[in-house]
Amino acid sequence: MSNLLQEMKATGTIIEKVKAYNDANRKVAILCNHKRTVTAGHANAMEKMSERIKGLRYQKWRLKMQMLDLEPNLKKKKGAAFFERDEDLDMEWIKEHQAFLMEEQTQKIKKKFEKDNEKRVADGEKEMKVSELNERLEAVKEMKEKFTKENKSGKVEAEGRGPTVEKLEAQITKLDQRVDTMSVQAQDKEDNKEVALGTSKINYIDPRLTVVFSKKFNVPIERFFSKALREK
Repeated sequence: MSNLLQEMKATGTIIEKVKAYNDANRKVAILCNHKRTVTAGHANAMEKMSERIKGLRYQKWRLKMQMLDLEPNLKKKKGAAFFERDEDLDMEWIKEHQAFLMEEQTQKIKKKFEKDNEKRVADGEKEMKVSELNERLEAVKEMKEKFTKENKSGKVEAEGRGPTVEKLEAQITKLDQRVDTMSVQAQDKEDNKEVALGTSKINYIDPRLTVVFSKKFNVPIERFFSKALREK
């Protein structure tokens, strides 16, 4: 690990640097034959991560379409390719994802309603009636109507308070960063599915080397050791 550390040139985000460390750790683990059986839930976890990344890319596409809603001439300025939907985001997947988003919103509203009622009871106030919940759930109906309209027209109306192209572009930039971060995490998880990194890091790598990496590349030591291990 000491030699690998000297050769290492970890750059990029914290997540990318952690992956670089894990890549080096994996080489040590393989040399020490620290293999493990792929966990039963690995494939399912990877599928969920993939779906989350697709969901973010769908959000990006909707934001781009909102830009066109505000300024239709942007298609000429930026080129049609910028506004094209990724091929794997087909209409069948989109409808399934929209159903997921509506169900997710429904559960959020219900949980918030229950929490608000619990607080009212604790404060000695009367619980809100079901009619209040139904009124809140109208937002989901509006969501469904909006998605149905979008799917039919292929257009997305600009959302939010005072939307501007600049604001939408800023949101797209943030989504790009989230997609990049999650993609690195997914690749790291896949690369290490058969390697016992924990065993290698704790038992076979001098912890001082991990501390050196942490300081050299400005990565919080908490990324590598739990509080219990740090206090040992």
